[in-house]
Amino acid sequence: MSKLSRRDILKLGVGAAASLGFPAIIRAQSKEIVILGLWDATGAFADVGPINDRGMRMALEERGMKVLGRPIKYITRDGATQAGTSTRRAEEAVDGEGARFIIGPWSSGVGLAVSEVAKRKKVAHIFSGGTEDISGARCHRYSFQWAASPYTAAKTVVDTFMKANPKAKRWHLLVADYAFGWSVEKYVKEVGKSHGIEFVGADRHPLGEREFSNYAQKAAANKPDVVAMVNFGLDAVSGAREIFNFGLTPKIPLIMTWSSGVEEIIQLTPEIRENLWVGSNFYYTADNPVAKEFVKNYRAKFGTPPGYAPSAAYSMTRLLLAGFDKAKSAEVPDVIKALEGIEVNDIVGRMRMDAATHQNLRPYFFMRCKPKGAMKDPMDFADIIATGDTPLPKEYAACKDIGPL
Repeated sequence: MSKLSRRDILKLGVGAAASLGFPAIIRAQSKEIVILGLWDATGAFADVGPINDRGMRMALEERGMKVLGRPIKYITRDGATQAGTSTRRAEEAVDGEGARFIIGPWSSGVGLAVSEVAKRKKVAHIFSGGTEDISGARCHRYSFQWAASPYTAAKTVVDTFMKANPKAKRWHLLVADYAFGWSVEKYVKEVGKSHGIEFVGADRHPLGEREFSNYAQKAAANKPDVVAMVNFGLDAVSGAREIFNFGLTPKIPLIMTWSSGVEEIIQLTPEIRENLWVGSNFYYTADNPVAKEFVKNYRAKFGTPPGYAPSAAYSMTRLLLAGFDKAKSAEVPDVIKALEGIEVNDIVGRMRMDAATHQNLRPYFFMRCKPKGAMKDPMDFADIIATGDTPLPKEYAACKDIGPL
């Protein structure tokens, strides 16, 4: 056997690299990035899950189902609006299908449970939120909250409403009895102190309540100047209908403190909406280029303007993809670091993710519904009368240490 020269050996080495190394690199670049959309198809928020999915798909399709030159595999699971089901299905998607990024679920209380799965499995998690727990005792590096903080929402709603109705000092609250309701109620009462508001009653109801006659009767007995609801979805729709049927509204104002916007308002008659004030994390007449383009495309595809639910899913997905872009990586620690402190212009306007708390700092919207005669078209429900972005004051913040990766 003849001896090989140094040049021959080098050629063989290059050939081996070409046959082994380069295809490996190509395979790595083409490997799918698995993202889980954890949306409810059953349970209390079964009406919301399909439109969450719409918004998320729109954001992914805008990017051609690719990021960093790699294909995105989008998988969905039904969380059933239950913590046990959602955590189990999140774990199954992580362990069985390689999901490393989770968006959802819709319920903030269930989202907190999924947040613990994300921490344990070391995967990135974005959910809409509406609770202070994620920036409090449960804050950690793996979960991010897209919605405005409960304080931001409460301050926008209470300050704006009281400026327009300075004599409406007696408030009756109707509150969903879980983490979201407790958090928003806390700050409605806190902000209310500066306006001299007297909270004459605060009834709590379970998620999925459909019989509100007793609650309306209690509210009427307290002779309030305003009824403010801190609930969501069908709970809010059922509550608003019963409060109207009982004769409280439109004589006195009804506030939906934290609403899905279009999805709830569209289910109410103009008579019920006559003195309705609505707070939401998005309204489709938001005046910025990203919102306008999204609303135009959504209406063209589905026929109605988007409310909070599809808009949140759309924006959360865009936020995650912006994290990939900034990190130039699909590794979970890199994407998390990129999301911490990220600033983007999106459907709500300017957003910045607070690195210390993983709470999104962004505007919250407050609308007043229009009387039937003032509506320009059947979907012209309300005017945005204010936006607010006051962050939670540091003295309230419970998240002292976001923890390690």
